[in-house]
Amino acid sequence: MKRLSLLLPILLLSLLPASAAEDKAAGTVDVHLSEYAIKMPDTLPAGPTTFVVHNDGNKTHSFRIEGPGLSEAILAKPVPPQETENLQVTLQPGEYKIYCPVGSHEVKGMKMTLKVTAKQGG
Repeated sequence: MKRLSLLLPILLLSLLPASAAEDKAAGTVDVHLSEYAIKMPDTLPAGPTTFVVHNDGNKTHSFRIEGPGLSEAILAKPVPPQETENLQVTLQPGEYKIYCPVGSHEVKGMKMTLKVTAKQGG
């Protein structure tokens, strides 16, 4: 009986829908900033999203996203070298402009277009 009581929580967790864990994982996106590049997926699903912004460079950078439903979403503060900040937004289907708003970084190539697709099966 003791063995069953130890296994019961594991069995109950296995019954939870896998989609809940998948949705949470899908809502987190790693972004890597460096001199003068942004590395992250160029297509994401719509929905609540947390951008985990890593500054892998030697200069201070930041992260701004503009698009459907977001007139302007920007990190609360610039990211010093070798540090990380998070930005939470809710993405809607469409195209978004992503760039570093620090100085002339955008002009030097720290920009990209993100395509957001409608959620599948939701």
